[in-house]
Amino acid sequence: MTRTLTRTGQDPYTSAALVGALESAWTAIRSRHPEIPAAVIIVGSGSGSGKNTQLKWGHYANLRWQLGDTQLPEVLVSGEGLRRSPAEALTTLLHEAAHALADRRGIQDTSRQGRWHNRHFANLAAELGLVPTKDPRIGWSPCTLRSDTATVYASILDELGAAMRAYRHPEEQATRTRTNNNNGLALTCDCPRKIRVSEKTAAEGPILCGVCDAPFLNDERNEPAANRVTGYHLYDPTGQHHGGLPTYPYRLAPEGLATRRQLRKVGLRPNGQPVAAQILWRKGKRVAHLYRIDLARPKRTATPAQRAAIDKALVARRTCTTCRQVKDYYIPRRYGECLDCAPNGYGGAR
Repeated sequence: MTRTLTRTGQDPYTSAALVGALESAWTAIRSRHPEIPAAVIIVGSGSGSGKNTQLKWGHYANLRWQLGDTQLPEVLVSGEGLRRSPAEALTTLLHEAAHALADRRGIQDTSRQGRWHNRHFANLAAELGLVPTKDPRIGWSPCTLRSDTATVYASILDELGAAMRAYRHPEEQATRTRTNNNNGLALTCDCPRKIRVSEKTAAEGPILCGVCDAPFLNDERNEPAANRVTGYHLYDPTGQHHGGLPTYPYRLAPEGLATRRQLRKVGLRPNGQPVAAQILWRKGKRVAHLYRIDLARPKRTATPAQRAAIDKALVARRTCTTCRQVKDYYIPRRYGECLDCAPNGYGGAR
């Protein structure tokens, strides 16, 4: 007795007829345009769950499938696009056929990662029986089916209409609430004006207001933004965090204070006064002491005798103890004599 297996609970819908109709349409297109290659026709998703994902009707990808020793391109028709009319589905196939034709002819028909369709694509689409229109965002991508093209593919449109019984719902795009801000520091000066900057920018140094010349301070802790990032209280005019010594960031010291170098430049000296404040920069790793300008005194001027003593000392530093010649360089202390008298000469001494 032969037992015949029968399938029960047959699914109400399969995609076999749909894929067959799409493959028939692609074959019909190739029969009119032999340059277009054979391709694997698939039905898949044209949407994504990302917030900025754009819905697409299809795509053409070259050499995606392997058949023995042959590579075949892929033509995707999105399931979301099956909700449209058969003419629009055929338009999608002709659109992808234009890309296939451009690939075979070595024509660059798109740019911007395939989003922008240029004039070359428009010419190819028109050659296949479409009417391209220009969109400011994606170029000549939008196309419609010409009436004479619809007449040529009338039987294909009927077959597609009978097979397009189901369609796919787009992915639900997740709504994301931004939890952080790239410019997360709010700074305010004495005007008051407010700005926002990133922590990286704030860490590079103080930001000065061009109106009041005051630094922009962090609203949360009333200190320069760099303090919050680096952990150093660089703006500490009371000296609370630095043993009572007023501390300022680079270029933010008040008037009336100067470093030793600044005093020397204008002919002054600290005159024995204590350090009045300090400047910190490079995340607190560099320091410069400040002195009150009103307590500074003019630099002492050397007497002629002092200058003569200095000149004599400098000549002695250039005089060799062995040959007693005065050189045009200072005698190296590690040799105790000039380079000519050093053991084995300069090269050997090294």
